[in-house]
Amino acid sequence: MQNQQPKDITYQKIAWTIRNFRTLKTNTRHYSEVFTIGDCNWKVCVYRGRQDGKFLAIYLYVADASSLPSGWSIDADLTLTVVNQVSREKSAKGDIKHKFCAHAVNRGYASFMPLRVLQDPSSGFISKDNCIVEVEFYVVKPDRIEPPSHLTYPSLSKESKQVPAKEPKAVEDDDVVDFKDLGRIEKPFVPLLEEVLSWHPSLMDCKNNRSRRFTEWAFNGLGRVLQFLKEKKWKDMNDENCEQLQNLWEELEISRLDLSWLEPLVKSALKMKGYEEKAEKVKKLKENLEALETEMKELKEKLGDSDQNVEMIRKDLANVEEGFEEKDLDAEIGYGKP
Repeated sequence: MQNQQPKDITYQKIAWTIRNFRTLKTNTRHYSEVFTIGDCNWKVCVYRGRQDGKFLAIYLYVADASSLPSGWSIDADLTLTVVNQVSREKSAKGDIKHKFCAHAVNRGYASFMPLRVLQDPSSGFISKDNCIVEVEFYVVKPDRIEPPSHLTYPSLSKESKQVPAKEPKAVEDDDVVDFKDLGRIEKPFVPLLEEVLSWHPSLMDCKNNRSRRFTEWAFNGLGRVLQFLKEKKWKDMNDENCEQLQNLWEELEISRLDLSWLEPLVKSALKMKGYEEKAEKVKKLKENLEALETEMKELKEKLGDSDQNVEMIRKDLANVEEGFEEKDLDAEIGYGKP
């Protein structure tokens, strides 16, 4: 990322053709090549399948986030478009107006459009298995780079369909403390980080090859995720909270901390989206199964009684048939004619 001031622009557009779209792995990030607009490097990220694998997600990232200078930020007003290759008027669009900074390097939509619509052969969005994503920049305006008077971190914002997330939340100096040479950490996160670092001391290795600013950002990001998980119960993981956790986790993943110990818990919490609906289905299926098992038990008991009755009748038949010769009652008795 260049340290010079980004230039103001009025309009520029880039297009990214995603080839062999249907072969892209589900719920996996796929990035465009880096491109430069307004002396700022950007890249587009898509997920083929988010929100239970049913939606296309699109985000715009500031590239080279780890090398951003202190106090860097840039305002951008733009539109993300999935081009309808049959009729441009039917293209899917999402507007974004956002201040990108060192602590909020991406913005986009977790549920940009349903995959069933995107991949419908008759919809016009996919042609020869190629999908075209456009980014139209209307304004790219830099802020003056200067030492910040306070730290700025993303808030727990909801990112819903075609509604950009909220602006970052400012954190006052009184709310942060110097912590273990990791930088200025928000006070509520300190006890959580103390505990986690005692379990996973290798996390401290992050500061060896990174700037203090980046380490500070990474551990505040980790603190936000830990605080979110600590304050929430499983029953709280509705659609909105799942979206919030997804946003926090994606920002934390950029830090490249070793999060293998935390990822299973986060993924499990994210799977709670739609839990009530699934739980209701499970309950009904269990009730149906229980009813069928009860019915089968009753049928087996009846069948057991029937088996006993069959054996009794078979014995009675054998006794009666002894010495009995079956006759054709319509035949003549005869009189001994040979």
